[in-house]
Amino acid sequence: MTASWPAIQAEAVDLIASATEQGMTVRVVGSTGIRMHCAAAQTVMDDVERPAKDLDVVVRSGDRNRLRSMLEARGYVVDRDLLVAMEGQRFAFHHPGLELDLDVFVERLQFCHTIELGGRWERHATTIPIEDLLLQKLQVHELTGSDVIDAAIVLATHDVGTAGDQERIDRDYLAGVLAGDWGFHRDATANLDRVSEAAGRQVPLSPERVRRVNDGAGALREALEQARKMMAWRMRARVGERVQWWEDVSERVDTY
Repeated sequence: MTASWPAIQAEAVDLIASATEQGMTVRVVGSTGIRMHCAAAQTVMDDVERPAKDLDVVVRSGDRNRLRSMLEARGYVVDRDLLVAMEGQRFAFHHPGLELDLDVFVERLQFCHTIELGGRWERHATTIPIEDLLLQKLQVHELTGSDVIDAAIVLATHDVGTAGDQERIDRDYLAGVLAGDWGFHRDATANLDRVSEAAGRQVPLSPERVRRVNDGAGALREALEQARKMMAWRMRARVGERVQWWEDVSERVDTY
C-alpha cells in the first residue's frame, strides 16, 4: 500500500520545516516537488489522476548525517544495503507507520544523467527550482508513463522564457546545462518530443494546456539547438551513439 498524495505532501511539508528549523538545507524533488512547487501543478496532477508514489529529497552534503538522525527519530528505517552500495551518496528509508518510501540524494541528483544544483539551493524554500524539476524528468533515458505525465504538467503550468521569474522556465539555463553534455542533450531533446506527442493523448490535458506544452517544448528545443556547445559536447558528439551515453539506473531493489 502506498501513502496518498495528501499524506505524502503533509509529511514533506513537516519534514522540510523540521530540517530548516535545525539549520539543514533540504529540498523536495521528483513528482512531490512538482506538486509542491505551485498550486497549478498540483491541480493538474490531480486532474489527470497522476498516481501517488513516494517522497524524494536532496540534502546538502554537510547535512546528510544530521538528516539521517532526524529521519530515524521520526520513525524511518534506513536501507543499510543501499547505504553501503551507494557509499553515503544516496539513502533510502521506509516509514512503516506511514507506508512511505523516502529517497535522499546528497548534494546532486544522479540518475541517467547528473544534475548539479550549484548555487541554486536558495531559489525556492521547499523544492529545487522549476528548471531542475523539469531536467530531472528530461534526463531519464527511457521515460515511464509517470515521467511523461510529470514533464507535461511542468510545461502545461509554466511558461518558457528568460530569467527573472521563479515560475518561468529559464530556457537559457537549460540550454547552458545541456550545451556541456551531449548525452544529456540527446535524451532531453528526445524526451521533449515524446512529451509533446503525449500531451492530450496519454496525458489527458485540456486544449489550452496542450498548447502550452507544445509551445514550451518548442521554445526549449529551439534554445537547445541555438546554444553554443562546449568543447566536451562537440567531442562527445563525434562519438555519437556508438558508445552508451547514459548511466544505467536500476530500481532500488536491484541496486545491490
